[in-house]
Amino acid sequence: MMEEIWEKYQKQIIITAVAVIIVAMFFSILVGAGKGGQNQQSESSLDVSSSFSMDRSSSMSNGKERRTNSSDPPTKPSKNQKTMVDVKGAVKNPGVYEVKDGMRVIDAVEIAGGMTDSADRKNINMAQQLSDQQVIYVPVKGEMKDTVAQQSENKASGGSAAEQNGSGSSKSTKLVNINSATKEELQSLNGVGEKKADQIINFREEQGEFKTIEDLKKVQGIGQKIFESLQDSITV
Repeated sequence: MMEEIWEKYQKQIIITAVAVIIVAMFFSILVGAGKGGQNQQSESSLDVSSSFSMDRSSSMSNGKERRTNSSDPPTKPSKNQKTMVDVKGAVKNPGVYEVKDGMRVIDAVEIAGGMTDSADRKNINMAQQLSDQQVIYVPVKGEMKDTVAQQSENKASGGSAAEQNGSGSSKSTKLVNINSATKEELQSLNGVGEKKADQIINFREEQGEFKTIEDLKKVQGIGQKIFESLQDSITV
């Protein structure tokens, strides 16, 4: 029975089987191509997503770095300026010395070797703070008394001999004339540093000459105590 069917329909069966195989192969090819396209599209999407994530992370990192740099405090300039003082008078080693910020007159005197035996310790302010270009003058014993005596003599006689002759100035050889003294001469006075010397000069340029030595108290920063330490060393 089967042999008869085979012999009768052999050609049709073979053609049908071949057609089924061809259709199955074609369908398999289509399915494989579809999966490959989907995989390629997925990989492409992953690459784009990864690239976007990396760019975003880099942008955020750069933004944080810029914010960090902008918040950094400015660098403070270094201080290279030296403070120099000129120590004169009754000290063992007079000269110009470099001192540190915050030092006092007593420190500068010690750097200059200390006072000599003839130094007048009572007429110098050892606690005064130092400033650049300051002149520190240590008087000898009796020097201030001679100045006071000369000033008293001038007042009693109505002026110096030069004044009486009409050919000289009122400035004593040991007194500093606050109307004509230079900045360096003013700094030689006890308690007068660079700043106060500038203030005295600015005052007389703006207000005119001092009429009396008491007018010196009108200068900012010169009070009664400082004036008392200066009054025996100045004149007008």
